Amino acid sequence: MKRKTARRGIHSVRNGVPRRRHAARGRRNRKVVGKAAASVRTEGNAAARWRREGEMDGAAWRSAHPTGTVEALGSYAQRAWTEKTSRQAAASVAAAQRLYRYGADYAEGIRRGSGLEMHDELLPLRGSTAAVLYAEGRASLLPAVLSELERLPLQEIVVVLGAGTERALETLLSHPRVVAVHHPAGYENPHEARAAGARLTGADTVLFVDGAKPCSARLLGELLILADAGTDVVLSDRTTHEGAFVRRGSASWLREFLNVSLGRPDLRADAIGGVPFALSRRAIHAIGVEALGTPARAQAAALAMGLRIKVCDAVPFSGERDVPGSAGSGHIAAWRDCLSARGERLDFPDSKRNRQAIGGGGYA
Repeated sequence: MKRKTARRGIHSVRNGVPRRRHAARGRRNRKVVGKAAASVRTEGNAAARWRREGEMDGAAWRSAHPTGTVEALGSYAQRAWTEKTSRQAAASVAAAQRLYRYGADYAEGIRRGSGLEMHDELLPLRGSTAAVLYAEGRASLLPAVLSELERLPLQEIVVVLGAGTERALETLLSHPRVVAVHHPAGYENPHEARAAGARLTGADTVLFVDGAKPCSARLLGELLILADAGTDVVLSDRTTHEGAFVRRGSASWLREFLNVSLGRPDLRADAIGGVPFALSRRAIHAIGVEALGTPARAQAAALAMGLRIKVCDAVPFSGERDVPGSAGSGHIAAWRDCLSARGERLDFPDSKRNRQAIGGGGYA
């Protein structure tokens, strides 16, 4: 028989024993909320500490360099941030990403202390970085693209210029970190141009970007952080940009089928070639610079070699169009490479047929 009771937390009594419903669940929920609140407080305290430290460092730098420029301050801030965080950043990818967030707080403190409007993104990097992009036609958006890239601690920015970009050479002279390569005849597609640019840099991490559409330095920094922390191939989120599977088109379907057939269905239609993306030096050596000119072959090689590949959901695909007619031939070449290396069944077992029944060996 059930009886109501006024005692708090007791909803019924059965066999003389009070029953408390959801009491344990409530305690668990309070613990979860308490941990989340503690985490937020810890993050806030760390951010405030980095702002204070940045303010002191900025003031000290300004005192020592009363006529120093914003560019010189940016170089100092990046060096200081790298020295302060190098050990922590090496701990894990999560640690590097957390320090990237704190870098914004340290930079804010630097601005306050120095009184200069520095806009550099401070990254806790261990290795060197470079960017590669292709510009063609009038290249009217090139200055905006370079403006974002110059906020990053890049060793160099390799700009491959195609046909009709002669006037852009004058613009590039005002950018000291830019290495310009001009090909009067142009390239068959942007992938071949970026592959040519990749040959010219020996940086530990290479960032590939769209030369016709600026992407914020804050987002590009996410790609660099992941690659520097040990990911070989860091991709932008192309699948979400392309929408529902049924509306994507054949090029997207082929990319997704390639990923599925080589054991990475989680990548969906995201692949090398979809700018922006970043490659480690290890990935470039393994894939080969030549293969970067055919993204499907580069993607297949990365998958077949077991390279560490990650999609950075926070970074959207630039929207660069697929080269007409190239998707089919590129994927055929990619599967041909894989079939030669891994057998005609790509390591998939034949579990449907008993080939021994007719005396044949068949495929494994």
